[in-house]
Order: sequence, then C-alpha cells, then structure tokens
Amino acid sequence: MTKYQVIATPEAQSNIREAFDYIRDRSPLNAARWLRGLHERIESLELFPRRCGTAREQPYFEEELRQLVYKSHRLIFTIDEEEKTVHVVFVRHAARRPKGEPDED
Repeated sequence: MTKYQVIATPEAQSNIREAFDYIRDRSPLNAARWLRGLHERIESLELFPRRCGTAREQPYFEEELRQLVYKSHRLIFTIDEEEKTVHVVFVRHAARRPKGEPDED
C-alpha cells in the first residue's frame, strides 16, 4: 500500500487559520473540534488520495485538482505520483466561489 506525504501549502495554512478564527469567534468549543477533525481529514490523504473527486476549480488550473469535503469546507489538493506527495493547496468554504473563477460581470 502506497503512503503519501501530505503537505499543506502556506496558502492552505492561512485558509485554515482564517476559518478557525471565524468559527472560534462564534463557538470556541466547536472551533477546537473542527480543527482536530480537519487535521484528521488532511492526514487521511496519506492513503488513497485518488478516492476523492475532481475539484470545482479544475477548469481554472492546469494541474489536476481534487477535493475532499470536511463539514462546510473543501480541501483542495494535488497529487504528485513521482514524489508520492499530496499538496493541500486551498481550504475553502463550500459556499464560496471556486478559486480562479472569474467574477461575474
């Protein structure tokens, strides 16, 4: 069984901090649980990351982007088969417009 190294990019880490702060301001106990659960989902990408579907952002990027949903957020990531790494590139609220999508005029 292939095990991948999972790396959160600086932008993904910033997304996580922002989401955590938002949740914490409204419900500190829920924020701590949310963060633990999110990290568990991120770690789950070590095994079978291709089980996850294509991200809505795919049309706006050249790299293959996949997503894993956790509660109200989507973890958007790439897979490097040669290096056996998964890079979590964004963590976005599911209601937000896909990253890279142009603004409607």
